Amino acid sequence: MNLDPSDPPSIPTPPPRKRIGELLIEARVIDADQLTTALEYQKVHGGKLGTALVALGWLDEEKLTSGLAGQLGLAVCDLESLSPTDDVLRLLPEGAMREHRVIPLVVQGRTLVLGMVDSQDSQALAEVYRQTGFRDIEPRLVSEGSFDRFLDSRFTSPEVVKELYAALGDAARFLLEKGTPTADGTPVVRFVEWLLRYAVKMGASDIHIEPYDEFVRVRLRVDGSLHTVLTPPATLAPPIVSRIKVLAEMDISERRKPQDGHIEIEGTDEELHFRVSTLPVVHGEKCVIRLLRKEGHLADLSRLGFTKDQLDLIKAIAALPQGLLLVTGPTGSGKTTTLHAVLNHINDPDINIVTIEDPVEQTLPGINHVQVQEKGGVTFGSALRSILRQDPDVVFVGEMRDAEVSAIAVKAALTGHLVLSTLHTNGTAETFARLADMGLPTYLIASAVQLVVAQRLVRRLCTCARPSGIDAALLDRFGIRPEQLKAAVLKQPVGCPRCLGQGYKGRVAIYELVAPSANMREVLRKGGDETALLAVMNEENMRWMWDAGIARALAGDTTLDEIARTISPPKL
Repeated sequence: MNLDPSDPPSIPTPPPRKRIGELLIEARVIDADQLTTALEYQKVHGGKLGTALVALGWLDEEKLTSGLAGQLGLAVCDLESLSPTDDVLRLLPEGAMREHRVIPLVVQGRTLVLGMVDSQDSQALAEVYRQTGFRDIEPRLVSEGSFDRFLDSRFTSPEVVKELYAALGDAARFLLEKGTPTADGTPVVRFVEWLLRYAVKMGASDIHIEPYDEFVRVRLRVDGSLHTVLTPPATLAPPIVSRIKVLAEMDISERRKPQDGHIEIEGTDEELHFRVSTLPVVHGEKCVIRLLRKEGHLADLSRLGFTKDQLDLIKAIAALPQGLLLVTGPTGSGKTTTLHAVLNHINDPDINIVTIEDPVEQTLPGINHVQVQEKGGVTFGSALRSILRQDPDVVFVGEMRDAEVSAIAVKAALTGHLVLSTLHTNGTAETFARLADMGLPTYLIASAVQLVVAQRLVRRLCTCARPSGIDAALLDRFGIRPEQLKAAVLKQPVGCPRCLGQGYKGRVAIYELVAPSANMREVLRKGGDETALLAVMNEENMRWMWDAGIARALAGDTTLDEIARTISPPKL
């Protein structure tokens, strides 16, 4: 197609270009004082003004985008609800989309509907015209966050492409471009093995393989967040899932029911172990693979991020001959890792330690592990009863999930056994209420519980982080006192290849510990509720998880935004 660069694209004539701040004031979504503060914040932190306003909590992305759209007379595009076809996306190279912050959405006759982060960017419009030949362009405003999320969900990162070509050679081209592997399926076989090993290399906890109408999305969960690494053609979904099923010894002919399986492969330093789960979805089968380590990675209590006082307390409780030690938090917060570290710390040939788990994700030398198998009649309750007849000194129950198991565990803790277990609660105070909700008498809870550890995992800043300024809005939002800032080294994420551009690499644990005091036990014996417990804990200057998280951010390990994303302020 011969294009005349001097012939500009036909687009709706926008009003004279104004600064974003002016437009938002005219839209009455911010005032002049907020704009001044945001501009100061922008000078310190860099980035765009809109990002500064969102960071300060005065706008969310939706309000920012709708306010601008209203002033510019444009429609807002919700990228999360759209699915541009591959043919439309191929109108522009991925590099041009990322550089100019635009996405071709749909072709309507001779008009190209174009999603734009900055609809007044005339250079971007000229480039789209040059690349596509469309003179009629209809801009739609999209938020910066939704733009990044969309591209990351639809395009393979360049670093992964290099890794894949290095491992598979020309076979990678079939997987990434054509989606037509050879008759013997060799590229798919090699791809699946590469994917498993690549996930281990990247420190992922899970692999998600999700089929859609035109592509397969392969994501890794790293440091608690999902990252898209590959989006091969949809035709590859069945052979990829089938190969995984073969490795996991699952039924490849059954596609209408969920299935579970296991994969074990030899690694360079260890045996790699994966738990596989498949689930029928609209466009095929979704497959999730959990990465496990069976041997050799024993956690050390002193390296889990406890303060010295916390570490001394947990070691003292673990040395008791009887009682209940509970670790609480949501799924994926590292509860089992913490308790395995406790077991590793007290493991000794002189004591009998038995665990009941579902599944047994890590085996510790010298410890007897029992795998729950409900189909075979081995439940948490039945196994715990049997274990108590095996003369144990220490019992680890994977989860106190119901009244039966909780009652047996508490009785064991009161009759000469140290019992370790987990609960899904948000904090230490809620743990006592949850036990009471399971039907346990509060006077037994008061006598049995020796320590409750509540924890969260927050992302640790990558080495690419840079110093961050401090402003009054942050102090007010997080309740930070001026004296806390004297030694503060606040940082902000940047992003580099090492951290996949996220600005974070690895995770750090935030803890909240309580060993019930005499006053707390008295409140429990009298049937006191969570409110009464909170009052006593506050009187005794409880160090809440929120405070521990802020301290981590002030030390430069993570960010205040990450703390706010992960931890709730205490109920005072």
